[in-house]
Amino acid sequence: MSLPVLAALCDIFDCTPADLIATRAENATLRRVATGDAVVDLSAVRPKRARIRPEG
Repeated sequence: MSLPVLAALCDIFDCTPADLIATRAENATLRRVATGDAVVDLSAVRPKRARIRPEG
């Protein structure tokens, strides 16, 4: 809903935007994070670099 439409509705109904728009708040769920002393071998994770060869 655009702002001019919202303002017009508030004028017509003689109310505030809070009366027209329902809001609610919720607690966000916790995200799982990796912890520990694990060592990651980046050469196994990264792709190999592409080599461009001449046509022929």
